[in-house]
Amino acid sequence: MKKKSIISLIACGALALTATLGATACNSNGGNSITVWVAADELPTLNKMLDSFREANPDFGVEIKTGIGGSGDALSNVSTDPTVAADVYCYANDQLVDLINYQALSPIPEATVAKLKEENYLNAVMSGEHNGEYYGYPYAADNGYFLYYNKAVVSDTQAQTLEGILQACYNAGKYFIYNMEEAWYVGAFFLGTGENCVGGTYTIEYEGTTVSKSYTNFSEKAAGQTDTEYTIAQVGAQAMIDLVATYKADCFTSGDDDTISQYLNGDKSGTQFGACISGTWNAKTIQEHLGDNYAAAKLPTFHSSLTNKDYQMGSLAGFKLFGVNPNTKYTAKSHQLAAYLTSEAMQELRFTELQTGPSNKNAAEKQEVKDNVAQAAIAAQAPYATLQGCYTDSYWNPMKQLGADIYGEKEIKGSVTMSSMLAKLELFVNNFKVGVD
Repeated sequence: MKKKSIISLIACGALALTATLGATACNSNGGNSITVWVAADELPTLNKMLDSFREANPDFGVEIKTGIGGSGDALSNVSTDPTVAADVYCYANDQLVDLINYQALSPIPEATVAKLKEENYLNAVMSGEHNGEYYGYPYAADNGYFLYYNKAVVSDTQAQTLEGILQACYNAGKYFIYNMEEAWYVGAFFLGTGENCVGGTYTIEYEGTTVSKSYTNFSEKAAGQTDTEYTIAQVGAQAMIDLVATYKADCFTSGDDDTISQYLNGDKSGTQFGACISGTWNAKTIQEHLGDNYAAAKLPTFHSSLTNKDYQMGSLAGFKLFGVNPNTKYTAKSHQLAAYLTSEAMQELRFTELQTGPSNKNAAEKQEVKDNVAQAAIAAQAPYATLQGCYTDSYWNPMKQLGADIYGEKEIKGSVTMSSMLAKLELFVNNFKVGVD
């Protein structure tokens, strides 16, 4: 799961060092307490939530302790020994099946699931579902990517199309930054949805918690095409090739968060940043550098040189949830606490203090959330986002390789022909297939 509550695995002794923040040592699942794990920077907010919970539930009857364990590290933290892990902990939804395999998640009662679906975005609730059971209380719906742009370089109208962004950056001597060498982002050219979009999908089928099949529809015709025209894979990959062939070095570069920071800092003439594709974790940095020129929007459309049609860039959407450890001594009370920590009021507090995008529908409709530039952009991208499940290496590896191959070509106009592209794409599509004849 991209981004971004990466906290290293903390041993029991190290957790004791967090006592000044109200944290204690590791959970003892046979003791008379419930332990909650969150990322270190979330502990002050969690303590406020727990104070509110204790006030609202004076007869709870069980001591609540806290410790460090961010959502991105849930699997590594909990899998070490689920029997001594926290009773309640946060996790990123792409770790769901592995956590179930470790018998580290307790199913949510059916009546509670119905309430969660009523109050939260459906995709957020479904991100905690496996084989008809639900294992997570969603609290964050902002794990995805969208467009940031410099309004001094790119106009609001130009930001709607990839071609407009690139032309604006070229004219101003600035750069568009998109990580073509990381699989998570490469999918943008294949996963678009809607009537005039590419419409790529990746499907995983399970037998229990074991993957039995995984495959894409990338070899199918692009949406709206006839049998004589091009596949999803061809349309997406050709657009990437065109991007590199036309704009690499002049106004486009592939890069990660460090690259974005580098171009924001710029040189003696000022920032070299025109636009980038990234997520909410970079909002503060980008806003601080751009000031009044800070802007964000859904991903742009791109024009296909193969079909002469426009396609909406897609994205992957991930969620963060609280789970209950089935090894807890206090199952019902742990579920009660997890539900409270993800309630509307607590999601509002989490946004106010941590800028976490709510999964609760009422919280997300608060004016302060809607007025947040990055949160508004990810909401605008939501109709074109694919729920990121527990994707396997059969997705990540070929996707990463294809992007790296295309971006790595030094003389791409001459070295990548249609026939060589098709050969790569055949390997690319076939590499997705697991358990499929």
